[in-house]
Amino acid sequence: MFTIKNLSAKINDKQILSDVSITMKPGDVLLITGHNGSGKSTLLHTIMGRPDLLAQGEIQMNDINLAVLECHERARQGVFMFHQTPPTIDGVNTMTLLNEINNRFDIKLNKRELIDTAKNIFAELNLPEDWSKRQFNSGASGGERKKNELAQAELFGGRLFLLDEPDSGLDQNSRQHIINLIKKNTAANGYTMLVTHDKQLQEFYKDNTIELSNGRII
Repeated sequence: MFTIKNLSAKINDKQILSDVSITMKPGDVLLITGHNGSGKSTLLHTIMGRPDLLAQGEIQMNDINLAVLECHERARQGVFMFHQTPPTIDGVNTMTLLNEINNRFDIKLNKRELIDTAKNIFAELNLPEDWSKRQFNSGASGGERKKNELAQAELFGGRLFLLDEPDSGLDQNSRQHIINLIKKNTAANGYTMLVTHDKQLQEFYKDNTIELSNGRII
């Protein structure tokens, strides 16, 4: 089970989330709706452990108490965040970073497998041929950054996917990659939380929905 109990969060003195409680079963996909500024993105960032958010409450994934872990520790436990605007890391080669991530896993790909698998995924997503040699997201469009996150998720998987507008700036083919990724995570008894304004995705996952308003579930 994945459970959130009485979760609140604020930045400085501004309260953003108040008393949010959620329960998900293995394989669940939860669609999070609400108007702009309702707290959707903040909820996902709080679960991820963004350091500038002061949070109170419980966040439990299976037997793991995420609330006591730092952001990078949550990532190592399989929490994967899709950002609205994925970051650029200048001076860091894309494949070098992927190799460093790969080395953090107990069961990891060997270097040749990692390179071949990554290049195949990059090609499927229609990223530039030299993508693996570029600095991480440097000079990339918004859509290319989103595809790069998709590639990371397909390479390394996760237990809990936090999808914050993952479809923004993507073509229809890449949107299908998102659906396939969610299906794969569902089949593996993972958990998926989805924030999207895409009507097709909203319709697809409407059966399990919460709505936020002013940082509360309504």
